[in-house]
Order: sequence, then C-alpha cells, then structure tokens
Amino acid sequence: MWNPFDFSRKRYIVTGAGSGIGKATAVRLSEQGAEVCLIVLNKEQEEDVKPCLHGNGHAFYVKDLSKSGGYKEIFDDIVSDGHKIDGLVYCAGIAKILPVALLNKTNMDESMTVNLYAFAEMVSLLSKRKYHDRASIVGVSSLAVRVPQKCQGIYAATKAAMNTMVTSMAIELAEKNIRINTVMPASVNTKMLEKSFEDKTKEEFDLFIKKSVLGLEQPEDIADIILFLLSDASRMITGREIYADGGYINF
Repeated sequence: MWNPFDFSRKRYIVTGAGSGIGKATAVRLSEQGAEVCLIVLNKEQEEDVKPCLHGNGHAFYVKDLSKSGGYKEIFDDIVSDGHKIDGLVYCAGIAKILPVALLNKTNMDESMTVNLYAFAEMVSLLSKRKYHDRASIVGVSSLAVRVPQKCQGIYAATKAAMNTMVTSMAIELAEKNIRINTVMPASVNTKMLEKSFEDKTKEEFDLFIKKSVLGLEQPEDIADIILFLLSDASRMITGREIYADGGYINF
C-alpha cells in the first residue's frame, strides 16, 4: 500500500532545528523514518534535541545563520557518502520587535541575513545536481506578512520577501525537479511567541490567541503541514503560501 508519509531512505536538512517548529519537524521526520541533518545554533540545542530523535543516521551541524558563509561545507559533508538530499526545511528565524525609531541598517541586516539571505543561499546550493535528484523545499514564513502587529515591520518584510522569492523560484526550480513552498503560521506556542508578548498583559495575549478560531497552535501542528509539503501527497503544489494559521479571522 502506498504511503506518501513514509520517509524511509530519505534525507532532509532542517534549519532552526534546536527549538520550536524546527525541532518538532526534525522529530516528526525521524518518526517517519527519515535521516535528518539538523542545523542548530549551539551544542546545548544539539544535546537537547538528540534524545528526541528516532532511528539512526542523523547529523548535527552547529551554525549561526547570522554569520554568512559555510553552507557549502555543510552540504558537501551531508552528501559525502553518496546519498543526496531529498529536501530542505528552513525554520531558522528571528522576530525582532522594533519600533520605527530604532530601525537601522544593522538591525535590518541581521534580520534579512537570517530570515532571507541564508535561506536563498541554501536553496541555491540544493538546486545543484550534486546535491539532489529531486527535492521539496519548505520555508517557514509568517501570517505577519498579511496582518503584521505593531513594531513587526522588519520581521514582516523579511517574510514577505521570502514568499515573493519562493513564487519566482518555483518556476525555475520546477525544471530541476524541485518543489518549493512556504507555510504561514500565526500564533505558535514557541519561545519566539513568548518573547514577542513579554511586555503585554495576559488579557492582550488571550485576545490575540482568540483571533485564531482553532486556538493556540503547537509546533507539531505546523510540522505536520510541513511533512505534507515534503511528501509526494503534495506533488502538484509549488510556489504557494500555505496558510497554517488556525483559522485566523482578523484579516
């Protein structure tokens, strides 16, 4: 019986795999038989995630994505055994809450580097036949593209740029047997969400969550959608922004 969610003998790169959606996606992939190459920020994250993975063959790479370069070395190491890459999940991201008065090139460059430039460079690498035969790529965007909150200007801009880039990339990458999409979560129960509401009251937080009619999303909820987009069950979907927002109603 055909099972599109059997990822046995598949190999995937997951960035931002040390926490939140990235960690949940890496664990879900390992549960379905995949080999996962996890890019994490530090050794502490590696030690936290490692016991949660199922199966064997997983690899960890410690890399601060705000520092450019070094991606080719990681990709070369991943395929050094002759087994190519079946997909990339880009979950790394920073969500700076910055009022207009504090915007400057340094702040904006850091956000763009992590949220967009590193993503684009990894997609560029994976497009080379050296690294893949066929692949699916998923970038984690945000509903902030559509309904940004106060002081989310630079964060929303980086995610909007990701979405637009993916729409263009999909046309070119189809010729290389690669599909590429983004998912747009709203309120996911992660440290990033906690940080964005650290100066808000509980009442303000509850009001925001109520806008998602299905309630507060868990990282695993988004991971399941990502696995669908990686699987052959979504083989006719590319260049799309997939709403993963719990039915957010305040458009």
